[in-house]
Amino acid sequence: MLSQINRAILRSDDPQGLYGAVCRIAIECGGFALAWVSLLDPASTRAVPVAAAGLAPLHQLKRVNRSADDPTPTLLALRDKRPVVVNDTRDDPRMAAWRELTEQWNVRSGGAFPIYLEGEIIGAFNVAATEPNTLNDREVNLLVEVADDLSFALEAIRRDEKRVAAESKMRYLAYYDTQTGLPSRELFEERLAEACQRPEQKVAVLVADLRHYHSIMQSLGAGAGQDLVRAAAARLETAQPTLPVARVAEAMFAVMLCEPDGLDVVEELAWSIHKALAEPVRTNGREVLLDPFVGIAVHPQDSTPAELLKHAMQAATDTAHDVSGHCRFFIPEMDDGSRRRLDLDTALRRALEREEFTLHYQPQVGLASGRVVGAEALLRWQRPGHGQIAPNHFIALLEDSGLIGPVGEWVLHEACRAARRWLDAGLPPLRIAVNVSARQFRDHDIRGLVRRALDATGLEPQRLELELTESAVLRDADKVIRTMHELNDDGLSHALDDFGTGYSSLSYLQRLPVARIKIDRSFVSHITSNPGDAAIARAVVGMAHSLGLSVIAEGVETEGQLGFLNGIGCEEIQGYYFSRPLPENEFVALLREGRCIPAAQAEKPERVLLLVDDEPNVISALKRLLRGKGYRIEATTSTREGFDLMATQRPGVVICDQRMPEMTGTEFLRRVKELHPETLRIVLSGYTELNSVIDAVNQGAVYKFLTKPWEDKALCDSIQEAFRIYELARENRELTRLLHAQRPAGLDA
Repeated sequence: MLSQINRAILRSDDPQGLYGAVCRIAIECGGFALAWVSLLDPASTRAVPVAAAGLAPLHQLKRVNRSADDPTPTLLALRDKRPVVVNDTRDDPRMAAWRELTEQWNVRSGGAFPIYLEGEIIGAFNVAATEPNTLNDREVNLLVEVADDLSFALEAIRRDEKRVAAESKMRYLAYYDTQTGLPSRELFEERLAEACQRPEQKVAVLVADLRHYHSIMQSLGAGAGQDLVRAAAARLETAQPTLPVARVAEAMFAVMLCEPDGLDVVEELAWSIHKALAEPVRTNGREVLLDPFVGIAVHPQDSTPAELLKHAMQAATDTAHDVSGHCRFFIPEMDDGSRRRLDLDTALRRALEREEFTLHYQPQVGLASGRVVGAEALLRWQRPGHGQIAPNHFIALLEDSGLIGPVGEWVLHEACRAARRWLDAGLPPLRIAVNVSARQFRDHDIRGLVRRALDATGLEPQRLELELTESAVLRDADKVIRTMHELNDDGLSHALDDFGTGYSSLSYLQRLPVARIKIDRSFVSHITSNPGDAAIARAVVGMAHSLGLSVIAEGVETEGQLGFLNGIGCEEIQGYYFSRPLPENEFVALLREGRCIPAAQAEKPERVLLLVDDEPNVISALKRLLRGKGYRIEATTSTREGFDLMATQRPGVVICDQRMPEMTGTEFLRRVKELHPETLRIVLSGYTELNSVIDAVNQGAVYKFLTKPWEDKALCDSIQEAFRIYELARENRELTRLLHAQRPAGLDA
């Protein structure tokens, strides 16, 4: 019976179909007269039959368990979280609710066996036989294993559902801007190419550059930047509801106009775009001006389809020409950037022979130990007369010009030499990560290059890790994957860089011989307050762990980000929170001084309670009331700081006032549920606000609400009960994890 059930599990991707198959196999192969699966209804605490096979049809089984107080074996198994066996239905008082039906079906013995999902009991697998004393110890152990296999299968189905959701989310992220919901540059360019396909088709692209955006961001912070781009997107969609609008750069929006009736029509459109964006935007309690300027390029008269958007962006930002008015058409002189590019290309060709390149090293820190476990080698160019040139200004040119080959070879040799020097100096052995481009994999003997670097420096292969981006893999997936396997055979490891910023099929990830995935900084920057970014990060970590990979997050700048990533199981971080990229001498000094961060602790048994209320006197009153109750209390008057405390302190229970100035308490707790679903959430609310709070309770955002002024005993009892539920769920999660870790391999046999 067990092998038949395991085969059914392997074939099934639908819980309902799986329930029916398990019941049918229990009848056909297990010799039982009746088998059914009941699921727990959280609202009524009843056990509801959802699939059955054997003597009784499903509708008859549903007549039983009308009351949650009936002490049937199924309900006892759900309540006590253990198997319940009945050896003789005629003598067992627990079968009172079933007496009529058991006599009708001649059922004399049976049992109920709990089913779990994500550590929570969700139902029971039930069997019945026509003979008494059928379930001996061997049969009970077999049925417990059937229920465990069923639980394991449900976990696998749930993981597949999450993978599909993550893949869909990543597809969306590739084509849409997460802050505004507008199409991204990639999608806009695809639509632009389609629009230009017809012969003689005229297409105008207008790009609005928000010239004050970066200065406002520097003054008022990233939150203000989000307000600006969202306001700009909304205004453009309102002003031009029938035209394609996209966000094509951090402070740039594009509009496409097909078959314009003349340049005057295009200029009128530019004026309407300028007018829509020129109105003040309110952010952080003050009004600011975006100072928009519109650049225009027209196909086919001055741009090919491939150049159209680029030329419109040049027209919007080129300060070398007349900047009066509100818009500017592209003119060929603006493409003088190509001459500057040629100058840069010439300087780059000389830079290698003149030893103008250097490497900086950014530490990678293991959260389990808190110590530096690796370093990423980052290329820097000190150009005479120009100072240090930012990598984003010359890396692409290295690729396009073919210089990436010799420069990449120098980077690899220099990184290996540095790592060898550190070992020879008695420093702890580290992993050195080197970025490798798609072109290096495609056009160069990367395996031979790596071998020469290792042989020349004497560095062990296991100390070297190559980082590739998703796009580098996808450009020639089969060849890249084959080469990666060959390098793995030589002892090297690989990391997948900038994961999630593009779209790649997750099936490719299973084929890639990578050791770790890097979460891109764009998801990390708002991870403590943006449920979307948090969900992406949590999905990436879960997916990586299910494939046996580790995860490193880049761009970590705050303690809150560190705490959140630690909480979701991310193994390593790098970013300015620990250290900027350093010249080699400074990096070595950092290693010698033993700089580290506090190591990740096992989850502490202490009860951490977070209080969020904008009135300090209320927080003081709550602290006095709860003093001596065994809680470690964290408190804040700001929801924004509340998100950081959730990430760093990981409270089991949070209490929030409904009338917070930045957002309502229920909205704050909704986000807390999405970011930290295991935390129990309580809201304090005045009588006049009960409707919105009740809605939040019904939707699951709030565990419980208490009215102001509160009754001391009721509040204390509610907090005590919330911690009891939180700790029970935590124990169940840990038990499930241990059971799965100890589970013998054989299900896939």
